Amino acid sequence: MSTEVDPDMSRGPDYYEAYMTRIGNESIPAYEPSLGEHELELLGDVIRRNWLSEGKYVKEFERRLGEACDRSRAIAFCNATSAIIAGLRGRGIGVGDEVIVPSFTHPADPNAIAVIGATPIFSDVDEDSLCLSVDTIDRVKTVATRAILFVSSYGNVSDLDNIVEYADHHGLTLVNDCAPALFGSYRERPIASYGDFAALSFFADKTITTGEGGMLLTDSDDLAEEAQMFKHDGRHERGHDLIERIGYNFRITELQAAVGVAQLDRAQDFIAGKLDNERRYRDRLQGLSQARVFDFNPEGEIVPHRTLIFVDDAAPLITHLTSAGIGARCTFTPMHSQPCYATGRSLPITDRLHAGGVCLPSAPGLSDEQIAYVCDAIRDYYDRG
Repeated sequence: MSTEVDPDMSRGPDYYEAYMTRIGNESIPAYEPSLGEHELELLGDVIRRNWLSEGKYVKEFERRLGEACDRSRAIAFCNATSAIIAGLRGRGIGVGDEVIVPSFTHPADPNAIAVIGATPIFSDVDEDSLCLSVDTIDRVKTVATRAILFVSSYGNVSDLDNIVEYADHHGLTLVNDCAPALFGSYRERPIASYGDFAALSFFADKTITTGEGGMLLTDSDDLAEEAQMFKHDGRHERGHDLIERIGYNFRITELQAAVGVAQLDRAQDFIAGKLDNERRYRDRLQGLSQARVFDFNPEGEIVPHRTLIFVDDAAPLITHLTSAGIGARCTFTPMHSQPCYATGRSLPITDRLHAGGVCLPSAPGLSDEQIAYVCDAIRDYYDRG
């Protein structure tokens, strides 16, 4: 049965069915979370306690991530998108304000800006880092710019110290979407420690997962209190009936947090697996001139979100790999050309990165045989060409 999906089918059950068929045919998925007995043990504890909304495990999850990221305040959210929304609102950003954001990113970033009434201003990225740089930011900054939303693309960073200095000099809020960069560092400092606030994601393909879930990290008590109220329907906390702001229910569950705590206990194994993947892919693809394994920032200790390769034309290679049961994926589809934004602008580096980028299977538990199979399939594609 064919695993190809008709690119013209943009909606409806047929598209989803075809997508699920393709996923089901992957013998080596794009990513798989690692869940086991420890997660079951802590879930069982939550069920025995019979308290499913935020409680003991949420507080422990927040405390431990705050410590790991060198932040004084950590607030759990239902996802990273809601954490970014709450943080932007906490900084007073809204209608009439512009926020610079890379086009080479997940839709959550510009959507979080747009939903509060601000305007996402799409920037190109630095080709070496896949991230914003001072130069790319400065090209699109206007008098209406209030914030920069930096994205640690695939776990990587550019010169964060320079970007912090630029934001401070121009009086701009620096938002650090380091959702794929947990446990990564830059110049011996946690990536998540940068910015007025940072946001993490615990979706199923992140280094640690709670299924869904996010975290806002900051050193500002004022911002933390505003975000906390926005997350709790406009009140300081559950059980407090005075509604001081118009807010939402952006809470996580105790069940999710228990899984997160268990994942934190195993995090070093996940990190080691991701780094080992990167080494093994690089070794096996050495000498293949048609495919370049992406080099993460050498000034950081990056935990790769994905192993990336860049080729002349990614689409036919991805088709070849998926037909062999390999969960290869394209890189971010540029947001500036998505129908909901459709700016009509040209961002040549972003477009080139999408056209040539391939995300290879990256689960920490990949075996040598699986990585060899993927690399042999890549070599086979170019040998046949």
